[in-house]
Amino acid sequence: MQRRREQQQQQSKRVFTASEVAEFAHCPLVWWHEQFEPAAQADNEELFARLVELEHEYDTQAPALPEYQMIEQLLLRRGAFEQDRQQQQEREDGSSEAEEPVELEEVEEERVPVASTGRLMRRLFWLALAGIALGLLLMVASLVVR
Repeated sequence: MQRRREQQQQQSKRVFTASEVAEFAHCPLVWWHEQFEPAAQADNEELFARLVELEHEYDTQAPALPEYQMIEQLLLRRGAFEQDRQQQQEREDGSSEAEEPVELEEVEEERVPVASTGRLMRRLFWLALAGIALGLLLMVASLVVR
């Protein structure tokens, strides 16, 4: 109890940088995890070692574990960041040659199908029109029957 209180006092005296305040303002949850989540502080080798441990311990069920998925996502994000940073560095240095053209197949794979709203609106229009016509027909029929 005493140790915990001392830790809280130390943390309350900590001076935060402007970038940390900006990160917190952007997303407090991400900031908290980066400050206090051990996996976020670990280097890539430690994270890979933990993945191997989980795979040995849980075998084929390891990828379904939340911890495994979190570490995997963290490693993927770090890898993507490094790749983006290298590409940015190459662009700034001007040492990179013209980028490879994107193949059409790659673009097709990335395309996400979106439901056509125009088709749906036409169906709703014709359905509403049919309902109005049916209503008018029933009103005329009720006048004739009287």
